[in-house]
Amino acid sequence: MTFLQRTAGLAVFLLCLVLSASGAYAAAYADFRADVQFQREGKAVRTCGSAMSSGPFARMDIDLDKAGRFSLIVDTREHMLRVLSHSLKAYVEIPVSGDPRDWRALVKSAAAAVMPQSMGMISLQEKETVSLGRDNWQGYSVQKFRSVFEAGFMGSLHRFTLEVWENEAFAPFPMYVSSAETSATHAGSAWLTNIAAEQSSQAMFRIPDSFTRYASVMDLFLYALTAF
Repeated sequence: MTFLQRTAGLAVFLLCLVLSASGAYAAAYADFRADVQFQREGKAVRTCGSAMSSGPFARMDIDLDKAGRFSLIVDTREHMLRVLSHSLKAYVEIPVSGDPRDWRALVKSAAAAVMPQSMGMISLQEKETVSLGRDNWQGYSVQKFRSVFEAGFMGSLHRFTLEVWENEAFAPFPMYVSSAETSATHAGSAWLTNIAAEQSSQAMFRIPDSFTRYASVMDLFLYALTAF
């Protein structure tokens, strides 16, 4: 797999992480469910997953094409991010350092878990974040941010930018995330749609008994890629 392919995959995975938690501390997540739509520049819009939250939990299901379907489950009680691969029937647990409702804390925690497992060959750092002010989108007030990240693979470094639009009413999920086109990645956007108040079953936030726990995030993702 080339550096460009790995960077592109990392950018897509980061989009999922960004959509999986954000906002300030609160006693519990709101009860709602939404569809997740994705569009790569020049391509048709497609529904690629769903998001839900209830009580201390949040979950996103996402289809990562050749890597298969993944679920990201945030547990605020244990400060834990659980990543499930449905093709492998396996999962990993990533301790979250900081506020588990802050998407930056999730990204930093995931990067901190991946870097030692890759023996330093893969890295991810947030280099800059800028507030872009408030706006309205689809009738909702949103706070906009632009964040620049630097991804590394075997000594090669590449920067990419994410723009995130948030509305606290839909915490822990931003309403919209986009990545700019670079030499290594295509431009793409992901957003929530069909948002509805809905209480999800607590079973949706538990690991299935048939799933095996992996110790390595890298193993989970790479084995999922080679399973097809």
